[in-house]
Amino acid sequence: MAKSLMNRKEIKKIKDSEKIAAGEVIERPANVVKELIENSIDAEATEIRINLKKAGKQVIQVIDNGIGIPPDEISYAFNRHTSSKIQTIDDLNNLTTLGFRGEALASIAAVSRIEIVSRIPENKRGVKVVIEGGIVKETMEVSCPTGTNIIVKHLFYNIPARQKFLRTDATELGHITDIIQRYALAYPEKHFLYNHNELAMLNCPKENDLQTTAFHIYGKNIARNTEEISYSEQDYLFKVEGLIGHPKIAKKTNYNSSLFINKRYIKSNLLFRAIKEAYKGILMINRNPFCILNIEVDASIIDFNVHPKKLHIRFEDEEFVYNKLYNIIRGSIEEKFIHKEAKYISTELEPSSDSTDIVKPVLKPKRGKNKLENPETKIGPKKTAEKTEIIDLNTVQLDLEDTVSDTNRYSSETYIRDKFIVQKNFPKIKLISPTGQLSNKIYIILEGLNENEEQGFFILDQHAASERINKEKLLNVYENESVRTKQKLISPFKIELSPSEKAFIRQHKEEINKLGLEFEHFGGNTFVLRSVPTIFNKMIDPEIINEIIADLTEIGSEKSFSSVKEEIINYLSCHKSVRGGDKLSLKEIRTLLLELSNCEDPYHCAHGRPTLKFFSYRELDKLFKRTG
Repeated sequence: MAKSLMNRKEIKKIKDSEKIAAGEVIERPANVVKELIENSIDAEATEIRINLKKAGKQVIQVIDNGIGIPPDEISYAFNRHTSSKIQTIDDLNNLTTLGFRGEALASIAAVSRIEIVSRIPENKRGVKVVIEGGIVKETMEVSCPTGTNIIVKHLFYNIPARQKFLRTDATELGHITDIIQRYALAYPEKHFLYNHNELAMLNCPKENDLQTTAFHIYGKNIARNTEEISYSEQDYLFKVEGLIGHPKIAKKTNYNSSLFINKRYIKSNLLFRAIKEAYKGILMINRNPFCILNIEVDASIIDFNVHPKKLHIRFEDEEFVYNKLYNIIRGSIEEKFIHKEAKYISTELEPSSDSTDIVKPVLKPKRGKNKLENPETKIGPKKTAEKTEIIDLNTVQLDLEDTVSDTNRYSSETYIRDKFIVQKNFPKIKLISPTGQLSNKIYIILEGLNENEEQGFFILDQHAASERINKEKLLNVYENESVRTKQKLISPFKIELSPSEKAFIRQHKEEINKLGLEFEHFGGNTFVLRSVPTIFNKMIDPEIINEIIADLTEIGSEKSFSSVKEEIINYLSCHKSVRGGDKLSLKEIRTLLLELSNCEDPYHCAHGRPTLKFFSYRELDKLFKRTG
């Protein structure tokens, strides 16, 4: 014991503790920019200019036209834990400002050289203060406009260890740009001007609507594929405003999406989960929806003070917030996208530019007749060797016109359609089939008008369409007991299950029966299948049923049936749908189209992929330079 006491070091005040504490708030230049922008917003500025040199490592300047700082308070503002925004811990329950802890300016001053010039409206002149390493070096009266101009130079000049861990200029600039963009989206009514090394990076004029600001930041494609959302409750404070994106602009990550609570940019897995769940059914797997949302709630139910950078928050009642946001977003999605999806199925063709086209010289072919040959060509993977049939196109056309009767014309035309036109220095092409189904038997070409009465052609994905039809049929029979849910098998058969499969079937027998799969326990691990869903054929392979049960057991092994119900229905609807590669008759294609048109959501398959895409003749005219 004595030995350990002799080696014990005395407790003393840490030297340069303010520099260590500053590291909790100021990790990189982007943190400085964030804190200064928030101060400008709190100061009621309508214009905020951000000027950087060397990605903020050398200079960060933020100029605003806000209310400024009184001369007798400006030096005091750089002391730790001084603030005009809160006075006691109780004030944290009703925060209406972005800054509140009184750490930002003190932390920045501790690790940089600062010049600040500020003037309040009541005074004719302002004050300039120079601070170095947290120590005030100079104070003087100066002429300046109302507002605040703060310059932060040589960040971490007095902490070389921290300075060397800064990333490349490109990386640091990316972090800064990201945070400026977030606040431009949160405050579209303010004018944000952002320059780096005297080059303009962003200019979002004030009084924009959010969609225009999104256009400035993300471009035309993102802006045009978003819809406004506005929801508010009268009884208590819960408002949601902003933009929700169409599934076509969904990304693998939610990086570009922005969530604001009372106009403060935050990160919340809880809220993102609610939003993604609301998109279920129209969003492809492993995609995240695009959104820019400001959620206004009573400040007393939020704790912003759980993270040094105030990015993460905690709600008093997470379940309430989750369910509320889910229902609001889901309702908007059904209104804006599912019910009005026709406006989004048009696909823009990008015509090539005359100035960038590279045209290779083409040898003029010798005069000769166009020829036809069988679809098996020498281009691509070599298939079974067959004798190539060469036919004179002109002769065939003449024979058809002169000698073919109407009853045989269809088969003769099909004969023509199955042959490629072959000519040197010309692509191998042939006519599509009379049904419009392409030779890969995945897509079907259709002609028609979009919702704006614009002429063009549609491409239908036959598997996606069939999957949507079957999903809605299964959902209907599952949720509506009056609908005929199953068909009795002519010859019921026995299937052998594993212990886990047996447990799954017995535990969820009622729910599985509602889907149309009626099992009866025969004994041991043996079950008898007596009925199948109406979308199944009555003559069904027992091996297919074994495969289905194995997959359903895996899907629902660790979750309740209700939580995976839609996933199971998606699986079953996919399993019995028309496949890519299935040849369809005219009658089958027409039936497919009629059934799809009667679906509640005819534009998405069970997994969120599109079923139908539209290409306008107007876009084709642009592509072929027929119009400007």
